[in-house]
Amino acid sequence: MMSGLHQLRSRRIGLALSGGSVRGLAHIGIVKALSDRGIRPSVIAGTSAGSLIGAALAAGMTWQEIAALARNIFWPKLLHGKTLERFCTEYLPKTFADLEIPFVAIATEFPAKCAVAITEGDLASAISASCALRGIRRSVKRAGKRLKDGGIACVLPSAACRSLESDFIIGADVWEVSFLLQKVGISPDHRWAGRTYPSHYHRSLRNTDLLIQPSIPLSGYLSGSQALARMISAGEQAAEIALGDWNLQPPALLDAERKRTTAGQP
Repeated sequence: MMSGLHQLRSRRIGLALSGGSVRGLAHIGIVKALSDRGIRPSVIAGTSAGSLIGAALAAGMTWQEIAALARNIFWPKLLHGKTLERFCTEYLPKTFADLEIPFVAIATEFPAKCAVAITEGDLASAISASCALRGIRRSVKRAGKRLKDGGIACVLPSAACRSLESDFIIGADVWEVSFLLQKVGISPDHRWAGRTYPSHYHRSLRNTDLLIQPSIPLSGYLSGSQALARMISAGEQAAEIALGDWNLQPPALLDAERKRTTAGQP
């Protein structure tokens, strides 16, 4: 009987990277853990900070290369829109078509506040729109639309991966709200969850086959190489635990659960 991880490597994997501002640096550790186990995504979707990490991964960068960029430039300098776009122009391909792996950046269109999946055209402006944090950044005008932070309408872009025909979705959730709610005992299946989690988050979970949620230390919010190392370690540890637990489940049970999850998607 094949192990769960062996089966996983044979699937068309979608990697959904959530928003989370500086907490998005933990995505690097998740990518490291997946890479160490030979798990390579066929599709990547990213929201806000996840769009920046996701684009770098889709461009063919290793986790070490992404970490090196983050160590020198990432936080908090990239909160400024023009700085972020210059960074993308310098270190990432010009367009989506130039990426090695299919990639989706999620932004929120205003005033409708609906999620927009960006899959083509200029990459820098797409990432800038996805990262345009509410209350901090101005909206980004792109293709005739006024766009802001993707986390407003879709913080965990699992459905975007599903729409690109991924048959197994790994959701990397570094969103602070979901972390804090679970810390106080309100999980997504809690009786109060309908009032505390937004509907788009529940929809994302229905499209997620394996969820990774790092526990990120407050010291990781600081700038500097030590804080980055803590973020990467938190992401790696969470991914190792999630992958280990998943690998212990019988493959037949996993297939049944995946079919149930897929059947429940909108």
